[in-house]
Amino acid sequence: MLPLVNRLKSVSKTQLLVILATVWLLIQVGYLKIFGIVTTRESTKYIEECQYLLQYGHFSDNKYLFYSVYILIHIFFYKLGFEIVGVYLAHLLLNLLAAYFFFELNYRITHKKSIAFIAVLLLLMTQTFEMWTIYLYSESVYSSLIILFAYCFFVLNHQKKYNLILTTVLFILIIFSRPTGLLMIPVLASYFFFLLIEQTKYLKALLFMSIITNAFFFLLNYAMCSSTTFDFMKPFLENEVLCYIPTENTPALTKHTGSNSILNIFEYILDNKKQFIYISYQKFISFWGLQRSYDSKAHNLYFSFFFYPIYLLGVIGLFSLFTKEKKVALFIILLFTIYTLGVILTCDDWNNRFNIPLIPFIMLLGAIGIHFCYEKFSRIISKEA
Repeated sequence: MLPLVNRLKSVSKTQLLVILATVWLLIQVGYLKIFGIVTTRESTKYIEECQYLLQYGHFSDNKYLFYSVYILIHIFFYKLGFEIVGVYLAHLLLNLLAAYFFFELNYRITHKKSIAFIAVLLLLMTQTFEMWTIYLYSESVYSSLIILFAYCFFVLNHQKKYNLILTTVLFILIIFSRPTGLLMIPVLASYFFFLLIEQTKYLKALLFMSIITNAFFFLLNYAMCSSTTFDFMKPFLENEVLCYIPTENTPALTKHTGSNSILNIFEYILDNKKQFIYISYQKFISFWGLQRSYDSKAHNLYFSFFFYPIYLLGVIGLFSLFTKEKKVALFIILLFTIYTLGVILTCDDWNNRFNIPLIPFIMLLGAIGIHFCYEKFSRIISKEA
């Protein structure tokens, strides 16, 4: 990878984008040829909910409000007469736009086209990110929207009203594309809170955080209590590290029969502190370790060799980024923290879907780490020469 950094300096930005577009096309054609468009398992609930909403004029369950953006995409293409192919094409278009704007975001942040190229290349090579274009799940649209939002949030001039409106619209779309989109509320709330603290506007910071926290918990509690299938107590009561898979051999529990609400979850945690700490550790390892006992050894080794070096380089990249673009580094830290807490307070996904929104930023930090190591290595070589 280090020799690649040196060669990229002599290649124009346009040439780099053409290379990335070619890689993107080959990868997407490969996934489509091998797997086709996948419409099984979770895909069916969006297809069925599309029909239900068209027939009855409302969702079959209130939880679908938080998938409404994706369901409306289904409805749009259903009305045009090619729902399945249309939604897949929407995945591709948004994924391609996200790849381009991810390049631009990285370039604007680091001012290095080599870092931008490596970050996008790593993202395209990440199977657990790119493969979702062929699955008619909400992950592809959701993750693409987060990249587009990050570009608008950090690059566009929000003094211009249309830029501010675009950024706000993307933020709202994220919230209603997947339930985990709600986590972007505490991410941004914490981000602005720390900025206000840095500006010594303590009263404004406390007032702002109080209002947003109350609004977030109200919305979250509504999501938990209004749906017949959102059971946030279940992972605690059944010791689930992976959703729907109860864990055995865990510490003894205090009996608890509370309702599915935020208050009862916190009461449960206080009654079962040791168990909560134990299971939280397991969820953390599951979320960031990406290892699954039911996957083959080859599959788990591939994940280890691909992700773990990038994690290490990402730590280096985060320190480097923090010295140059403190606001972006703060956003990434908060994103990682809040989404990890989201898994700890619920459960992890059996096929590593819940870390998808973090992958682009992991690759960004990894690319910065690669460039940092290259620069250090080059200086050492030049001194010895």
